[in-house]
Amino acid sequence: MTITAPVGETVEVTVSPALPPASTQPDWGDWRSVVGWWFGPLVRPATWAAAGYLTAGFFASMLWLAVVIVLLAISIPLVIVLIGLPLSWLAFAAIDAIARVERRRARWLSVEIGPRRRLVAEGRWPRLTVRLRDPARWRQAGFLFSGFFVAMIFFSLALAAWVLSVAVIGAYFAGVGVSTLGLQVILSVIMLGVAPRLTVGLAHGYARVTAWFLGPDQMMVMRQRVDTLAGHRQEILDAVADERRRIERNLHDGVQQRLVALGIDLGLASSKLPEDAAAAKVLVDAAREKARTSIGELRVIGRGLHPAILEDRGLDAALSAVVSDSVVPIALNIPAGLRVPVDVEETAYFVASEAISNIMKHSRARAASILVSDDGHSLIMSIHDDGTGGADMAHGSGLVGLAARVHGIDGRFDVVSPSGGPTTISVELPYG
Repeated sequence: MTITAPVGETVEVTVSPALPPASTQPDWGDWRSVVGWWFGPLVRPATWAAAGYLTAGFFASMLWLAVVIVLLAISIPLVIVLIGLPLSWLAFAAIDAIARVERRRARWLSVEIGPRRRLVAEGRWPRLTVRLRDPARWRQAGFLFSGFFVAMIFFSLALAAWVLSVAVIGAYFAGVGVSTLGLQVILSVIMLGVAPRLTVGLAHGYARVTAWFLGPDQMMVMRQRVDTLAGHRQEILDAVADERRRIERNLHDGVQQRLVALGIDLGLASSKLPEDAAAAKVLVDAAREKARTSIGELRVIGRGLHPAILEDRGLDAALSAVVSDSVVPIALNIPAGLRVPVDVEETAYFVASEAISNIMKHSRARAASILVSDDGHSLIMSIHDDGTGGADMAHGSGLVGLAARVHGIDGRFDVVSPSGGPTTISVELPYG
């Protein structure tokens, strides 16, 4: 297998053959393929990670249950006389720590469980009392109470499967008959394939239970997502309105004024013909220059909307054209022939064009660079300059419009621009 390194070097990688994954169907005509498929999970790290997850969960849940019972049994009755409040704070602090451990333990299965949103308060007394009325913390306590029984059920089922898989050994030492021993062998062969698969399934089931108790509330996540998208929608509307006003201003103050002057010049030239041909020629030459300037401005405005070169030759050529027009030296590093979805290309081009314009107008930079890469799921772009810095989105700069454009396709936009420089704009545009 050949892998292309980020710096353009080609690296040869030899991949040793591995057992087929559990979901791969074997070649039923080849007994080796069938045997490898059936017993393959026995040697996969995921199987033993799942077994360790269930085993550790069972024994840990007993410890967690004991700790929580002791702490809550002591602190809650004493809340009435206020002595229990500090103790309850300690109890819920222990519950938070245990919940963090359980969420990290899920990584054994390559499962990420995020934290559930909890109530927060300012001040010593509110922070002390908020723990007693926070549903998320009581939900964590509920998991630690019920987790022992859940862990015991899942662990016992997995353990039973492994015990049955080695039952032939017990049957042999028990001195059973030949016919019974044959049945035990068949059962063991079957269970040696079932046990690892069942263990992985049970481990992931236990992780789902853990995520239901300790992970983020899905309804809350959806509400946050809706709020985020609503905010992005408003940003896009504001950015579109600003862009429309900018185009109107450029047309009115630039192209329109020159076209009006062009008409005046042509009228004056017409009035001087044929009596004063030399003066008419001067006016015609001025009109021609105004027409050429107006065409250039219209080309710039059209390029800002959707450049033809972007559609015809891709992002590489489009950014190369923008960089070549810059008075500030800009190093462009982009994979040749890179093609991504149209909305991603347009957004990347728009951000780079506006960033270059800002560099030339405001940064006083002596050099800049644009680095574009593609990881197969996102287009990643970094724009850096050695200017004076101080760019701040909080003060209504043009960066707000760039961020809105990026957020419109669910991307990420970050600016690091300390006073004195340098400035780095990081953009990530997902597409797959």
